[in-house]
Amino acid sequence: MASIGDFLTDYENMSEFGARLRSRRLERNLTMKALAYKTGLNRKTIMELEAGHDVRLSSVIKVFRAMHLLGILNTALPDTLPGSEALSARGQPRQRAYRLAEKKD
Repeated sequence: MASIGDFLTDYENMSEFGARLRSRRLERNLTMKALAYKTGLNRKTIMELEAGHDVRLSSVIKVFRAMHLLGILNTALPDTLPGSEALSARGQPRQRAYRLAEKKD
């Protein structure tokens, strides 16, 4: 099922993400300085994240943890058991994706 984010550019998605994060921070009455202190990040990193700039995933996780949103982040990739096709003969999860054959015209 497609969502609106599927039709946006990466820059537009990051800008929207930053704006939503800023709204959540303000709803919690947190200043950038207070959030930076809680996360161990500097205020500039918080500003860049909210502005939609490219930041490290570890910074996003620290912010989500400090704002008690880590569970929401985890819903993007839920922990599910692999299907029988994903298991090798030894019972280990697949380590690599298969390459699809390129379609020749």
